[in-house]
Amino acid sequence: MSNLAQQTDSLTSMFNLCRQVIPYLDGKFEALDSPMSLTTQAQQWLNGNHYDQATIHALQNDLKQHIPKAGNAYYQARTWHLLCWQPIYIAFISIYGLQKLPDFSCFKQQRQHNAIVGFVFQNNKMLTGSTEQLIAQAGTQLAPLIEHYRKQLDHVERCRPGYSHRFVADLIFGNLLKVKELIGDFSEQDIILHAQLWVEAMGLPRKLLASLKCENDNKINFIRSSCCLADKINEELCANCPKLHKKKQ
Repeated sequence: MSNLAQQTDSLTSMFNLCRQVIPYLDGKFEALDSPMSLTTQAQQWLNGNHYDQATIHALQNDLKQHIPKAGNAYYQARTWHLLCWQPIYIAFISIYGLQKLPDFSCFKQQRQHNAIVGFVFQNNKMLTGSTEQLIAQAGTQLAPLIEHYRKQLDHVERCRPGYSHRFVADLIFGNLLKVKELIGDFSEQDIILHAQLWVEAMGLPRKLLASLKCENDNKINFIRSSCCLADKINEELCANCPKLHKKKQ
């Protein structure tokens, strides 16, 4: 089998695994020189360029129309989560599920009304290596992509690095806990170690590692450092919400 065919098969395996883990995580390959689809319209895609600002603005408008009483703080938190969740989940599923990593330099996401679901890779290259090597490479690719999204959002609604970093770290730590559920020999110590690797690779402040604490029974206690403000729409706090933790203290 040719190297090109192997790369394509690896990418197809990744797409299938993503859909298996989360049906909404639905991706496809589209060559860079493919003619633009007739269904592709303005504000429908995040392409990794300055036009993304208009897409983000349209996303926020749809959120405000869908949940009119939630408030600006909720719209900002929800928008930031939507911008980041797919690339981070894809990287985790690929690294921990296939021991590979796709090329995020040619990556775009689809806006569907008040959500970001669906994605396209325009390069079928898949990197291989140890988990540590792939985490480092993922940081090299994802950190600038996510910083691009932050800057575009910041033009629409204030989004500073300290705020965005907390959400990204919480998304990473939450995914590490899910990895432990799926991989039998992935221990609590592995969670702490891999959290450190991801924080370093993504250029996040090390102080955010304090969200993960190993209790006396060696169980990991994870309290988010960010709040998704879901209580604004369902009047309930998440189990690992920092607000709930403060109330208990």
